[in-house]
Amino acid sequence: MAGNRGQGGPIESRLISLFASLFFSIPTAAFVWFWVNLELAVYWDGFLSSSYLVTSIIVFAVLALLLPQFFPSILGGVWHAVAKVWRWWGW
Repeated sequence: MAGNRGQGGPIESRLISLFASLFFSIPTAAFVWFWVNLELAVYWDGFLSSSYLVTSIIVFAVLALLLPQFFPSILGGVWHAVAKVWRWWGW
C-alpha cells in the first residue's frame, strides 16, 4: 500500500500545486497585462492583444506544473520586479 501512495503522490501534488498556483498567477498575469496596456495606451497609443494575457497564463501554468517547488519564488520575483518598476517610475 505504501508503494501505491508513493507512485500517485507526485502527479497529485503537482496538480494540486497547479490549481493553487492558478489562484495567484491568473490575477498576477491579468494585473501585469492590464498595467502594461495602460502604460502603452497613455504613452505610445498602442496596446497588447489578449493573446499575450492567455500566453502568460499558460506560461505560469506550465512553470507551476514543471517547477512546483520554485513557482512561489518565481511569482514573488515577478511581484518584486513590478514593485521595482513602480518605484522607478515614481508612483
